Amino acid sequence: MKTVLKADGGLALATICAGVGAVLAAVRFLAGAAETTPTDDELSSSVRGGLLNYRTGKFDDGTDPAGIYKLD
Repeated sequence: MKTVLKADGGLALATICAGVGAVLAAVRFLAGAAETTPTDDELSSSVRGGLLNYRTGKFDDGTDPAGIYKLD
């Protein structure tokens, strides 16, 4: 009887380890396949200059009608 319990316990542990390994492999695969694309802000020319819009916290060309810009 003890031999059967030892075998069942070992089998259960091996099954759990295999399941955890499969989940980790899937997470690594999905994380490695993820591609990030730059946001519109990173692609626009306002990143390289412009006026700081205090309402949005971003640089733009200074034409936002609701924007708050520092007066010089």
